[in-house]
Amino acid sequence: MQTPGEHILSKESVLIAALISILALGLWATPSKSGTWSQAKTNAALPAALAPSLHALPAVRGAQDPGQAAPPAAPKPVELPEGDGKPIATEFCQDCHRLTNLTKAHKNLDDWKDTIHTMVDRGARIPDDKIDTLARYLAANFSPKDVSASAPAAPATPAAAPAAAPAAAPANAVVELPEGNGKAIATENCQACHKLTNLTKAHKNLDDWKETVQTMIDRGANVPPDKIDILVQYLAKNFGPKDAAAPASSAPAN
Repeated sequence: MQTPGEHILSKESVLIAALISILALGLWATPSKSGTWSQAKTNAALPAALAPSLHALPAVRGAQDPGQAAPPAAPKPVELPEGDGKPIATEFCQDCHRLTNLTKAHKNLDDWKDTIHTMVDRGARIPDDKIDTLARYLAANFSPKDVSASAPAAPATPAAAPAAAPAAAPANAVVELPEGNGKAIATENCQACHKLTNLTKAHKNLDDWKETVQTMIDRGANVPPDKIDILVQYLAKNFGPKDAAAPASSAPAN
């Protein structure tokens, strides 16, 4: 049986043991002052160390490499020759392409007319009353090159006889259409937009000529309505399909 003194001593021992446990837990959970101070010092030092690099970034990004090539210069604008058609070409032709498409081309008047009408069919907004002016301007300034002028001269042969002078190149022959009721209609209306050889080289039947004439009227040809059938009959009669059997050769005799 415990004495009163022993009972008091055992209670004090339990209290002391409990206090020691609480202190031990507190010390274990609390970080050291040195660790806290070190972490705070590190966090404060990081922005200061990164600041020079951050301030230097825009300067490095904006600097140009001395060995880097300069950007290409913008192409020089094309200056067309003076003439009545210059403002027309400048205003309308370069809506879809560069003016160098004109300066590098070399076409005669009829070919330029065909080209302009093709561009109009594709959506070019050239007024009808300015097409002829533009075609003549382009033909006057950008006509076909003289092939003979650029050809190299043949070396002279000592023993050879003097060569005869080459014949002059014949001018474009005037196309003479066959006689008929539609000749005057074709001559007056068809060559307003293209060459008459477009008719003579074609070989179409009656229905195809009807479609062709109607297409030309839709593009602006001024063929009177009461003369359309006369023209179609004339073209089908004189420029119909070729006879495929005509060029066939006869079989050799045995």
